[in-house]
Amino acid sequence: MLDARSIPDPTTAGDFCRRFDEGAVWRLMDAINDCRVDVWKASSRQLTTETARIDVDGSIVPTTGECTKGMDLSFKGVWGYHPLVVSLANIGEPLYIVNRSGNRPSHDGAPAVLDRAVALCRKAGFRDILLRGDTDFTMTEHLDRWHDSGVRFVLGYDANRHFVKRADALPAGDYENLVRKANHAFASCTPKPRRKALRVKEAIVQQRGYKNQRLLSEDTAELDHRPEKASHCG
Repeated sequence: MLDARSIPDPTTAGDFCRRFDEGAVWRLMDAINDCRVDVWKASSRQLTTETARIDVDGSIVPTTGECTKGMDLSFKGVWGYHPLVVSLANIGEPLYIVNRSGNRPSHDGAPAVLDRAVALCRKAGFRDILLRGDTDFTMTEHLDRWHDSGVRFVLGYDANRHFVKRADALPAGDYENLVRKANHAFASCTPKPRRKALRVKEAIVQQRGYKNQRLLSEDTAELDHRPEKASHCG
């Protein structure tokens, strides 16, 4: 990448990396993704016939440096950065990583990066695209245009008092058990299921007599909602 056979010293490596400004980093990611598109099209898995599951999240990256430019105090009280990570869950590869100061919210700059990821997947030939993220990424001002462009999304929503009241008011018959299906995309690579390993944490909790809370089941139901900045119900 640096057109050098070897880089003898970490300081020299840092000097090279600092020559990449923001524009150069974006060009580098775009160049890598252009190659990814060719790989996806040539895959024997016929990847582009699947639903493109684009995941988005923020990740706190701590630093112990005293003079590191751009670092800040995160909401967790940790000095460092809060990069935005947009990945394709089908193959577990990051499509875009955008570095941000440690005090930036998770959704900061996310819409533009998600738009780039959607455009990349469409360029590759994906017909069905699904965006996934937690409550920080339910940006209601963008839901309409994603919906109108044919992009689906599964995003979390804060359990505020209003929503909790509506959920409690639903008839019990409206709820059904949520069954999470195993991903068999790589079934051909694993001819037989692996033996489950012992849950080390749970064994210690039981051994020491602590209160052991376990998830028994998950129930799901649907209701109509009209966000303030969007016109579609969903």
